[in-house]
Amino acid sequence: MNRIIQAFRSYTSTLFSTLMLGVVSIHTLEDIALMSIGRFVPLPLFAMYALGLALSWLVMGLLFNHMLGKVHRH
Repeated sequence: MNRIIQAFRSYTSTLFSTLMLGVVSIHTLEDIALMSIGRFVPLPLFAMYALGLALSWLVMGLLFNHMLGKVHRH
């Protein structure tokens, strides 16, 4: 029973970690930006999908580099 409680606490702390909240926040902002671009720039669906993946990859890379860079500097 103690292992289950410990696993649940670990999972909960992961869900509300700074990195996870950053990922969710950035993903939400990317979605809003892509929906806004879609209103003004008539692009085919596959182009919007590719643009979204590229933006996500770049922005998440910046976030992870920032967060993981702090861990490895010690």
